[in-house]
Amino acid sequence: MRDALDAALGAARRGSTAAAIAGGGLILAAAGLVSVDVLLRKFARVTLGGADELSGYALAIGATWSFAYVLLNRGNVRIDALYQHLPKALAAVCDVLAVLALLGFVSVVTWYGFGVLSESWRIGARSNSALAVPLFVPQALWWLGYAWFVVCAVLQLVRALLPFASGDWTGVNRLIGARSIVEEAAEEVASALHASGAKAPR
Repeated sequence: MRDALDAALGAARRGSTAAAIAGGGLILAAAGLVSVDVLLRKFARVTLGGADELSGYALAIGATWSFAYVLLNRGNVRIDALYQHLPKALAAVCDVLAVLALLGFVSVVTWYGFGVLSESWRIGARSNSALAVPLFVPQALWWLGYAWFVVCAVLQLVRALLPFASGDWTGVNRLIGARSIVEEAAEEVASALHASGAKAPR
């Protein structure tokens, strides 16, 4: 079971990385569109029309597509002033409770988000703009980000419960614990070395 979960988590990480890159690309494209629209308004007295609406969709979609990547890489923000000083067992309990709470909240958002999406599909809702965008299209893309997050969070939680059940607190921390300052610094150094093509010191 452990191997199957590790394989599933590996696939989830690859999928989440691709989704985050795509989401970032959407946001960059939206920024470019808005910039062009602003310049055209300033210098040519014309507008592309709908740039603000499309950029809003891009921001919402790009954000949700990045949520799972942040979770799986333990990048979600936590108030860890006390956490760093807790015994490892208690810290592991806090880690599990944190993921459970986050999963519960996002599951509720996903459930009701699907209701909004279904209603937009049912009534054929369109945006109140010149573009008249069928709302189920951006809403479906937005909702997929939440749904993927729930899948990834469940996988991560189930995998973390294995070391939790055996008392492997370090294993729990490695999967769902808050990253320490040392870990973050090491990742930044590794990233900088990779970008420069240099080798890490031994």
